[in-house]
Amino acid sequence: MFKKILWIIAGLIVVLVVIGFMLPGKVVITQSAVISAPASYVFEEVNNLERFPEWSYWHNLYKDDMKTTYSDLKTGVGAFYQWEGEKAGKGKMTITESVPDQSVKMDLDFMEQGKALSWYTFAPEENGTRVTTGFEVDMGMNPFMRIIAATLMKPEMEKAFAYNLSRLKEIAEAKPVFTVTITEENTPPVRYIGKSTEMSYENPAAISAAMAKSYGELMGMLQRAKVQLAGYPFCLYPKWDEQTKQMQMVCALPVDAGARLPASVKVSELPGGLAVKAIHKGDYHTLSATHDQVNKYIAFKNLEITAAPWEVYVTDPGMEPDTSKWITEVYYPVRKKQGN
Repeated sequence: MFKKILWIIAGLIVVLVVIGFMLPGKVVITQSAVISAPASYVFEEVNNLERFPEWSYWHNLYKDDMKTTYSDLKTGVGAFYQWEGEKAGKGKMTITESVPDQSVKMDLDFMEQGKALSWYTFAPEENGTRVTTGFEVDMGMNPFMRIIAATLMKPEMEKAFAYNLSRLKEIAEAKPVFTVTITEENTPPVRYIGKSTEMSYENPAAISAAMAKSYGELMGMLQRAKVQLAGYPFCLYPKWDEQTKQMQMVCALPVDAGARLPASVKVSELPGGLAVKAIHKGDYHTLSATHDQVNKYIAFKNLEITAAPWEVYVTDPGMEPDTSKWITEVYYPVRKKQGN
């Protein structure tokens, strides 16, 4: 009887080994979901390791057990975190590839338990962004590890993927929606001549007349000095008082660094640096709505304004009668809030 049991056990082991060898050594698991938000909204969650606890299945599963240590670099290639816990075990995850709004790839090191790869890709869809997450591990020639991967690992990873994508969808779709194109850019310094005016911002006709007068005088200065315009006209707004309804505007024309102007003409410089930029399309009467969206973006991104905003008038209204084709660039110089 005992020998019979041994033969049965041996037979079962042989069957398991055969089944194990029939299973693939490399395990690749993927899952995707469509998120009704721009790719950038999801990318910034995945590319920043400090945000993982907000949406990661494993962080949630081991939140009372896992201790996490982050590298000095928290985002992009080279950023990593290490974890340790009685239930979570030990490991390390490192971002090895980061293509803005397209993909993030990571190496996973489970120490004595082996290594694996993980990734997220972001592709445009009609209703938003298709986010695909994947996991790849090589179980080698061990048939029992292949069986474990097929019966235990795969279902748990699919559960984790579903949780991650659901949380990312919830987070991304809750973020504000902007109807104008807004970016963050490093702007170069610009030398310019300008004319300052203080007046009420509630009288569009008076503002237009004042701007026309200022730009006419500035262009006359350049023409008399035989100096060429070095870019598009722009206007700075150093003062905007909601209580008095008064503003200060500085109509400006850019000039080259080597431009020779009379000593009586003051040349100023607009410092370069990080700025939030919005592209406004249409006439000037709706510019205030674009400014409102920029301010909303700045608050959302936890930035603070460091100096006066300005508008760049890319389209000359005298050359283009169709107001729907007018392009105005709106800039706000910013920096990250201290402590963030």
